[in-house]
Amino acid sequence: MGQGSNSSTLRQYNERVVISAVRKAGVASKPDLARSIGLTLQSLTRIVDALEEKGLLEKSGRRSVGIGQPSNLYQIKADGLFSVGIKLGRQNIEYVLSDFAGQVIDKASHRYKEPTPEQLIDSLSSGIEVMLGKLSPAQRQRFVGVGIAMPWFLGNWAAQHEMAPDIAQQWVDIDFANELEQRLPYSIFFENDCSAAAAAELYFGQIKAANNFLYIYIDTFVGGGLILNGNLERGVHSNAANLATLPVPQSRLDSQSNTSGWDTLVNRASIATLLRHLQFHQVNIDNIADLADIIDDNRALVHDWMQDCAEGVVFCIMSCVSFLDLEKVVIDSQLPAFLLIELISMIKRRLAAMPTSNLFVPQIEKGSLGEDAIAIGGAILPLYSHFAPDRTVLLKGGVPDRLQQK
Repeated sequence: MGQGSNSSTLRQYNERVVISAVRKAGVASKPDLARSIGLTLQSLTRIVDALEEKGLLEKSGRRSVGIGQPSNLYQIKADGLFSVGIKLGRQNIEYVLSDFAGQVIDKASHRYKEPTPEQLIDSLSSGIEVMLGKLSPAQRQRFVGVGIAMPWFLGNWAAQHEMAPDIAQQWVDIDFANELEQRLPYSIFFENDCSAAAAAELYFGQIKAANNFLYIYIDTFVGGGLILNGNLERGVHSNAANLATLPVPQSRLDSQSNTSGWDTLVNRASIATLLRHLQFHQVNIDNIADLADIIDDNRALVHDWMQDCAEGVVFCIMSCVSFLDLEKVVIDSQLPAFLLIELISMIKRRLAAMPTSNLFVPQIEKGSLGEDAIAIGGAILPLYSHFAPDRTVLLKGGVPDRLQQK
């Protein structure tokens, strides 16, 4: 590699670092950025000016500090870039149209029961076009791609009673990522759903100041993401923080039939388990969206599940902090916000009662993106293919072959 190429690579890396620093700070002056990044003010000025010229940063006022001219403050230019993020879930697709500042411009969703790959590809194609229709022609020129946040091992849905075996086999047999790239005229990026949500919290949430945290997302199932040193840790097999399969003591709920003494976290801390518990007690509910309609009459059942869920999550947290030294654990969910707040309070109380000799118990915080976390995580993927300091956050082109369960 020649000197010019090395210089170009270093400049691009420094641009990524500057954008990341501005995003974390919200607004920052050139002297602030030079000090925090460790560049000379002259070098930093050239980078900021170039990013402003490209339409990626913009001035957002001035600040006076002591004697001398006030310093310009810079922030991310929201309309600098646009992307579409997609949560490809087990029961629905969620779309968000996002700008460079992580603001959701528009969103939509589509429910399904047992989708075939062909049905989902058709749905994705039309849904993306609806989102792009919200952009002006000038904004469309700054559209950088589609990010899809999805669970790995799609063919295993049948094992969780979420999909008929013949349809699940179609997912096993297809190279879904390759098929999408062949059929859709966009740059497409893929990531595990809860890892994408963790990245969304890191870059766009209220936990931006934390550099080391475990992220837990309680959805239809449960999943996680791991942030270390300010970057998403994906692991050797792109499967880090696969919390669903973490062994935990068996559930105490009467709706759970396992009596082996041990279970997995997904059977204690998932919305599917909550719905199953309610259905076991003859409550007519099939979707978390209907919980608000039945909760007043079934508060005791929901509370029982929350107690059981909290116990499983605490076991998970203690297992993780025994070998990971973390600042925080961030918990988010599709649960109604008031239930998630109550659940986190239960978790904190149980942690406070645990024997923690020689362990540093992390702070427990509620995630800030809620039901949109995974889709916003998808929207991050194309943006940060160009602008993340750590490119290992991203997976371009598809699900790794090793994750195509055969």
